[in-house]
Amino acid sequence: MLLRGGMPMFDPTVFALTEVRAKNLSARTLDNVLRAVMAFQLCLDARGIELDARLTDGALLSLGEVEDLARLCRLPLADLAALPAEIVVAAPPKVASLEKARMKAQSSQPEQVSPAVAATRLHYIKSYIAWLAAERLGRHGLDPVVEARLRDAAKRVSEAIEARIPRKSGRAALHKREGLSDEDVAELLRVTDPHCPDNPWKDQHTRYRNALLIRWLLHLGLRLGEALGVRNDDIAVRQKEVTIHRRADDPDDPRREQPLAKTRARVLLLTSELLVQTQAYILNYRRLLPEAKKHAFLFVASRTGLPLTVVAAKKLFKELREGCPSLPKDLSAHVLRHTWNDAYSVKMDAAGVSPETEKQTRAYLMGWSPTSDTAAAYTRRHVRAKAGQVSLALQDELVKKDKRDE
Repeated sequence: MLLRGGMPMFDPTVFALTEVRAKNLSARTLDNVLRAVMAFQLCLDARGIELDARLTDGALLSLGEVEDLARLCRLPLADLAALPAEIVVAAPPKVASLEKARMKAQSSQPEQVSPAVAATRLHYIKSYIAWLAAERLGRHGLDPVVEARLRDAAKRVSEAIEARIPRKSGRAALHKREGLSDEDVAELLRVTDPHCPDNPWKDQHTRYRNALLIRWLLHLGLRLGEALGVRNDDIAVRQKEVTIHRRADDPDDPRREQPLAKTRARVLLLTSELLVQTQAYILNYRRLLPEAKKHAFLFVASRTGLPLTVVAAKKLFKELREGCPSLPKDLSAHVLRHTWNDAYSVKMDAAGVSPETEKQTRAYLMGWSPTSDTAAAYTRRHVRAKAGQVSLALQDELVKKDKRDE
């Protein structure tokens, strides 16, 4: 985030380094945080608010300014940057009828970001304001009156922003991402087989690399960034396992946007088949690219041999969706992570594993905290299927009871 003169802003830079990067969070998260702080600063500029001066006096934002902030956070960054400084909101003109008011509202409605983006911005802005207040409160010699006023203001603003963060509706949950069906998984494995005539790629290295990447994502439930961060020396052939590491700011990674595991480091077992496919790719295809010999990352670009980028990996899923109409239109790397979780739930149900044990083992394999409730977001298809089975069983019982009563 830059000032108009081109110099980095001090507070956002310190906040990003101490509160985000120091926690080993991903580059994408860091980007989202800085974009949120940028949006916040643009809102302050548009309203002529000198936050540093207010902090000195023990003040932050009024409730009206928080409401205004929540509204402006729905605008794209380009629109926020185009706002004139200290703009004045004009009173709405009188209209002759309700119909004219509706027509005017529809025609003048500005472009807005999605509720999820606005929620992310407000979440990080709330954290940033809390950090600014805590930093000021931590200074020596702060006047007790100012300190008490600032503590009260920080609490009030935090609660006000939290109340205005867009929430997910129950209706939206009906269209959330789910894993693939068994039929879709079979079709995906078929078309990505390097020998399949329907395989959308012509280059041999691309075929074998993409087939292997798909299977790593599908069989291990990895995030895309985790898979792209795997190195050859992370794989222990004798033990048949791979270690998923978190390597923030890796000096050996030449990619501008370094893939980074968002979840915890962990050791995962590899099947003999997946291990053989991995070794075959390394020995028969990867090693033929000269640039690939200069680094240890497993998945590499076909033309250059450099580590495969996130953009290129996402592109292969776009090529799959476009080249194979038989596959789901929402196919992505993250859908495969959902698919793994559905398959895992089925296995645990069949094995009669207790819910608590299932939660703990899933959390480890996914890299989540042992107390995480993230699994609910990854098991929608399985939960829906189980709910359907219970519903049908209940209906059958009611039908039988009805017949007995006749």
